[in-house]
Amino acid sequence: MKLREPKNFEDILKLQAILDRSMNNIRERTLEDIKLSLIAELIELNEETKDSHKTWKTKEYNRDKELEELTDVYFFFAQLINYKSRDGRFEKECYCREFEFFHDYYAGSYFTRLIYNLIDNNFNWFFGGLLTCSAKLGYTKEDILKTYWNKWQKNMQRIGKEWN
Repeated sequence: MKLREPKNFEDILKLQAILDRSMNNIRERTLEDIKLSLIAELIELNEETKDSHKTWKTKEYNRDKELEELTDVYFFFAQLINYKSRDGRFEKECYCREFEFFHDYYAGSYFTRLIYNLIDNNFNWFFGGLLTCSAKLGYTKEDILKTYWNKWQKNMQRIGKEWN
């Protein structure tokens, strides 16, 4: 794969695999590690939205920070899909075909539903919910792809430096 801005989720998966192989982990990451990372990123995303769970806190809304946190969720979801498919028993192709944003997938709180689906290993539902969350927050596929690419490049430069 020529390193270039991703055009679809399959490209994100390939870029994520490069990033994951480049990381200097002190121990092998597990599925539990990845799921906990996703939950942490979902909470960070929620804290950047206009409807943060922190009802007691006044914080100026920053759309760029919100998009960055949303993109972090995609980073770890891509890591999860790559992790699950490493032995060939997990079908990742369905995620590559379905990278379309939905608007009416969930009603109500999508953050808690995303976490429940993640905990229950319902990754198809999680992905659908993530796409819905993205659309409901007002982001497009192009927003995610561009932000992923920009952050991926920064993350590659961080390896061996501030991540040690």
